[in-house]
Amino acid sequence: MYKLRLLFFLLPFTLFCQSNYIADKEGDLFKIVSSIYIESQNPVESYQNCVQISDKYYQKLFSISSLDSTFTRIEQSKIKELIRLSFETRLNIRKHLAFYESSLDSSGVCLLKVQNLNRALRYLEDYLIESLSKDSTEYKMLVGEEPVLLTNKNFKFSTYNDLKSGDLILSRGNAFTSAAIARIGIKDAQFSHLSLVYKNDLGELFTIESHIEVGAVVAPLKIHLNQNNARAVIFRFEDQDLAHEAAKYMYNKVKVQSDKGKNIPYDFGMDYKNSEELFCSEVIYDGFKSVSSGKVDVPIHKTYFDYSLIPFLNKLGVTINNQNYKEFKTFSPGDIELDHRFSLIAEWRNPNKLKDSRTKDAILTKMFEWIDEENYRFKPGFKISVFSNLSWLLRRTPIIKNALDEKFPLNMNVKQLKLFLVLDKVGEIIQDEVNIYQKTIAHPIPPKDLFEFIEKLKIKDLETYKLKRSKSLFHRWFKPNI
Repeated sequence: MYKLRLLFFLLPFTLFCQSNYIADKEGDLFKIVSSIYIESQNPVESYQNCVQISDKYYQKLFSISSLDSTFTRIEQSKIKELIRLSFETRLNIRKHLAFYESSLDSSGVCLLKVQNLNRALRYLEDYLIESLSKDSTEYKMLVGEEPVLLTNKNFKFSTYNDLKSGDLILSRGNAFTSAAIARIGIKDAQFSHLSLVYKNDLGELFTIESHIEVGAVVAPLKIHLNQNNARAVIFRFEDQDLAHEAAKYMYNKVKVQSDKGKNIPYDFGMDYKNSEELFCSEVIYDGFKSVSSGKVDVPIHKTYFDYSLIPFLNKLGVTINNQNYKEFKTFSPGDIELDHRFSLIAEWRNPNKLKDSRTKDAILTKMFEWIDEENYRFKPGFKISVFSNLSWLLRRTPIIKNALDEKFPLNMNVKQLKLFLVLDKVGEIIQDEVNIYQKTIAHPIPPKDLFEFIEKLKIKDLETYKLKRSKSLFHRWFKPNI
């Protein structure tokens, strides 16, 4: 399972392992993306064609390499042209989602292939955008010029002020827990959070969202913008009046509880059908379901989990087991990309954070692979366990809880707290080693080398752990469950 994920993760980065690209290959790349663009203007004729065409272009893209550091740089104007062409291709693909799901794909394989191709094109754009950026530049969320902010020409959108009530903001956070959420389902995604926009009668913009730390909250839009995430995509429902009513309903529902000083708790069980607690995507599901009397079920395609992740998911709080895992599904933020009723309005990226996000994706891909194939399990250890238990108790002590720097919800149990802490610790250790390795070479780490480095690091650290536990980097907290 995770070998397949790794393959699709590698695809876009074999194209641009650094910002330079050989001139005679430039035409080939434009030719491939142009071919995909032409194909995307019309839906494929059959299920077999959907799979074959997606695989064909996958192979074409995968066969291109740009590892030679002597490659000449593409002209910036041509890079921007290629980014726009790729973005328009993804918009075309979205136009046919309804056809694919209704006419071709009862099994879901066609849509999975389409999603993989869409993700590969986005990663391609990421790397090209990163190559144009300057480290000294500061980027503000949902503000900027192309290609940092790409807009759908069929809609009026130039900045966050053009958001409408009922719009969705699909975003990617900067933490390892965000990378885990993005890659936790059978379908890998590039996003970890979903927010609902509400515009009141005075024209003021708010977001309704749910966070692990505080549960469900409403806040002025600028609070969300100031989080300065790595990426964000704006989606708009086909019935804007209903979307506005959904946003208004959830705004009032969440605000009533917040005004009482008791936020609706975060839903660690990811049970989108029970709204007593809410996780981020569930805010959207509950809003649309409630104002449509259950007729609008968002999204159309929901997330299933892999069997091997059941122990991890149980610690997270998800009520999945050996008996129900084939039927258990939830609303993962990235699922909204496959719902044809929502139009993609605009897409924004922070070029300075794309490399960090990409590295975290690679680390989590490998960690989930080890869980799947080598029975790796998180082991918090003595210090993390003591800290978690103490923090959990202090959080419930009235005099002390308001003074704690690190806030976490009262409905988070000790096991969950330990999992989040140990996930961050292991991820940060591996990323530190990747960053050290990065300093030894003059160009960004090619993806194959990145995965090989992480794998070799695991093997070496496991041997160290066997010889002297205290000298290992991360196997004290993440190791095979033997």
